[in-house]
Amino acid sequence: MNFLLLLGFFCVMTSNAENKIQMIAHAGGGYDGHNYSNSIEALNGSYQGGFRYIEMDFSWTSDQQLVCLHDWDKTFKKIFKKKIKQAVSYAEFKQLVEEHPDFRSCTLDSLAQWLSNKPDVRIITDIKYDNLQGIRLIIEKYPELKSQLIPQFYQPEEYPILKDMGFKDLIWILYQYKGSKQSVIELSRPMELFAVSMRTSQAKNKTLQKLLKHHRIFVYTINDENSKIKLLENYGVTGLYTDFLAH
Repeated sequence: MNFLLLLGFFCVMTSNAENKIQMIAHAGGGYDGHNYSNSIEALNGSYQGGFRYIEMDFSWTSDQQLVCLHDWDKTFKKIFKKKIKQAVSYAEFKQLVEEHPDFRSCTLDSLAQWLSNKPDVRIITDIKYDNLQGIRLIIEKYPELKSQLIPQFYQPEEYPILKDMGFKDLIWILYQYKGSKQSVIELSRPMELFAVSMRTSQAKNKTLQKLLKHHRIFVYTINDENSKIKLLENYGVTGLYTDFLAH
């Protein structure tokens, strides 16, 4: 086989591999150099950039409403330039959003409005506390969004409950799970999953690589092209959460 033929074969294989990758906009996607904004502006930019799978963070307000925020500590301070001791109310959060000079972080209500004319978008949920309660709140308040949600779950016992709630596509994300790597393999084997999501170091682990026999592996959060290529070509990863990489 001559050099040109080999080169052509390599290009085709690389192109096919690239086509398999599922790019996910992390926390709504990066906006104007900002990450973790979970904002309408980030959503618009991600959508215009071709993203149709978008991960969003959700946190509970003091009056038990969901807003799109990673946490009330470092991320809240980073976005709103103030430090608080505990979660604020839904009304207070909305006021802070309206006063923000650069972007508008989502509430559940504004996210639902944004999704109302975008049936091609799937939202991957990241609700770090009271996850099942949060998923129930979303589909009770906005039942029309159910088909657009891909819930992430953190503990294996959440899986059958979410399946009973009627969700077909689910992601097991591993960062809260304290069990062994081998238990991930065993517990996930009978599960019907959209993917298992994990850190880069976990995706490279020999034990967790066994997941590829039954499930797709997604990795977070990747923002450089070299890491993307290595994960795709060397470790069988087929999905990446990203702030700034192009779709």
